[in-house]
Amino acid sequence: MQSVFRSYFSHSTIFGFMIMAIAGLYYIFSSNLIFDYLLWFFIPIILAPFYEWYVHKYQLHKELTKKEGWYRRYQILLHHGHHRDPDNIKLQFAPWRYLIYTYGQVYLLYSLIFLNFSTALVPFTGHLVYHLWYEWIHLAHHSKDYKPMTSVGKNLRDAHMSHHFHNENFNWGITNMIGDYFFGSLKDNKSIEKSSTTKSIAGYTD
Repeated sequence: MQSVFRSYFSHSTIFGFMIMAIAGLYYIFSSNLIFDYLLWFFIPIILAPFYEWYVHKYQLHKELTKKEGWYRRYQILLHHGHHRDPDNIKLQFAPWRYLIYTYGQVYLLYSLIFLNFSTALVPFTGHLVYHLWYEWIHLAHHSKDYKPMTSVGKNLRDAHMSHHFHNENFNWGITNMIGDYFFGSLKDNKSIEKSSTTKSIAGYTD
């Protein structure tokens, strides 16, 4: 268990996101924005099951480009390499460039919705908090030293391990199974055939 905490808190993206989340929480509470836009703080968390399902299925498992170059390397670093080597802890966390690109867009989107950069920090901070939870759960799924304390945690882990080692076309959820339940992709190993491409997803063969 200690190794899981050590791996989590020593990772650069986690450290960076924790600093941003603490700063965001301090600002939205000290400015009282959290009380005026409380629902918006939880919107990212409420939508997370479906956003998580969509990103995993349609972005992270996107067909690997055949053209050599930075984008192919980026796809491999982002997720294809994680399926090839699920135990590689360096590939279990989202890379910085993806986070900057994604969360930069998220902040700009909320800024356009509110036409205010300060108010946009309320839902943006909600995203940061959710992402820290997401990374912890994903790391725990892959950590042999971590033992789920609840049946929900065990079921989540079993589903994710099935995604990695039995069939990569099902069980897209990481922090929850709501998206998979809603879209009919929550499966146990007995109900689906074993795939031969769990470690070579979406055209990753080299």
